[in-house]
Amino acid sequence: MDKDIDNCMLLSPITGKDRCMFDPVDLTTAIEKIVELEAYSASLEQEAAAAKREASLLRDILRAVPVGVTAYTDDGSIAYSTAASGDPVWGEMKTESCLHNGRRIHSLQTALAEGESQIITEQHPTTGVHRSIQYIPLSSEQGAPLLLECTSEIPREVEMTHELRAAKDSAEAADKAKSEFLTTMSHEIRTPMNGLLGMLDLALDTELDAEQREYLEAVENSAESLLVLINQILDFSKIEAGVMEVDRQAFRLRKRLSALRTMFFHRAEERCLNLVFTVPDDVPDVIVGDFSRIRQVIVNLLDNALKFTDAGTVHLAVELVELKHEWAQLRFSIKDSGIGILKEHQEAIFERFVQSDSSVSRQYQGTGLGLAICRKLVELMGGKLEVTSAPGEGAEFFFTLPFQLGKLNERGEVATRENALAKPELGSSKKVLVVDDNAVNLKYMDIFLKKQGFEVDLATNGIEALEAVKKEAYDVVLMDIAMPQMDGLEATRRIRESTSFRVRSDVPVVAMTAHALKGDREAFLAAGMNEYVGKPINPDNLLRVLFGLLQCSDSVTY
Repeated sequence: MDKDIDNCMLLSPITGKDRCMFDPVDLTTAIEKIVELEAYSASLEQEAAAAKREASLLRDILRAVPVGVTAYTDDGSIAYSTAASGDPVWGEMKTESCLHNGRRIHSLQTALAEGESQIITEQHPTTGVHRSIQYIPLSSEQGAPLLLECTSEIPREVEMTHELRAAKDSAEAADKAKSEFLTTMSHEIRTPMNGLLGMLDLALDTELDAEQREYLEAVENSAESLLVLINQILDFSKIEAGVMEVDRQAFRLRKRLSALRTMFFHRAEERCLNLVFTVPDDVPDVIVGDFSRIRQVIVNLLDNALKFTDAGTVHLAVELVELKHEWAQLRFSIKDSGIGILKEHQEAIFERFVQSDSSVSRQYQGTGLGLAICRKLVELMGGKLEVTSAPGEGAEFFFTLPFQLGKLNERGEVATRENALAKPELGSSKKVLVVDDNAVNLKYMDIFLKKQGFEVDLATNGIEALEAVKKEAYDVVLMDIAMPQMDGLEATRRIRESTSFRVRSDVPVVAMTAHALKGDREAFLAAGMNEYVGKPINPDNLLRVLFGLLQCSDSVTY
């Protein structure tokens, strides 16, 4: 048999015929393919095992994390979900978890439409537990999950933080609403009172017969009583809202108390009562504090003492408690020989709208707000208003306050803003523009200022004011704040910014306003105003402010 490597023939042992023809190259290739397929199969098995291990690991992770995960397909079916027990649930089940809740549907649709995660919080209707739900859009092929819904319970600490934040926001909103209400009430009440008292003052300054004067004085007394009541209500509301501020200025204590004694002297004389003021020599005379608030407290206490005392003495005393470095502690007391107060009522009288008993309320009248306001004011200034009393033995109200010692200037005057408010010799009349939307107030200011020698023009809003200053070079502008079309703040800003008006841009502008809450003064000054006077306007205070500004203005060279 001829053996040939390139072409061999195998004979059948039985027939002797050729059994097959075989190419060694093909055999080698087949063997290589088999080996390759076996290797590929082994690789697939390894990858499948790795994928299985990875899937198992992912399931373990999803079971472990304290977050419920649900994957949705494009038709809203659940592709994967972890049940409450932590076991995964696979299948094409229609979800009910999001379809019953409008907020969830909206967040889900928003996440898909915008391609951004959306988070909502909700409270379980039965357990009350709060939880957070996050919808996360996925970039997947058709048929694969398009959206993840991740749900987790909110820890109680976080929940409490949210509740506290919500409560804080609610309280701030309520406080803002209260402040806005006070601002509105202050303006709406004080504006007509300004016209009423102003016109009464003008009427009493005319020639009247005895009967007319008696009637008008009765009206004026009633109006002033009404103003006291209004101020008490607004003051207490401002204190409760935390918008009451304490001023600090140097003042001469004995001079101020002397004015108060003059104020009450005739009333005490009419009731046949002795009115005694005692200030020993060791009490510093020039001190720094808010005398307007101290005066408010003392006036209320003196008023009560005179009202509840039928015979005897009302005694105001100031004593030095401590003098240390630049500070002094002074004790103020008002003692009377009146009806007295039961011990069980002595704390209650400092509550709002409370008097010692109903018989006192009927006999002496009053709102029961005065002492509540006095105590709050004293507390704002760093002290506490207290009382000692017994029925039939009178009462003593007292408080102690800290004061910084003040100084006198070289002329022997207190170094305060009041020094600049003395009336100067103007030499010639000054032109004043009065801007106010209330017709009665305009008329009163027109008559009052003309009597003082001023030339007066009137405007009813900010737009009219700007038209006026384009044509005239006024020496001072009295500007109301709340007006239609353009308010006083905007009008003042326009005056300050313009260089085309006849009036100079730094003309003194005084706010005439019923707004007197915390931050109002700062807003006026920020708008470019120089000073402000509150409504109802005190004529003497207005003139001091006007003359002070005009005196400063005359001293400037242009």
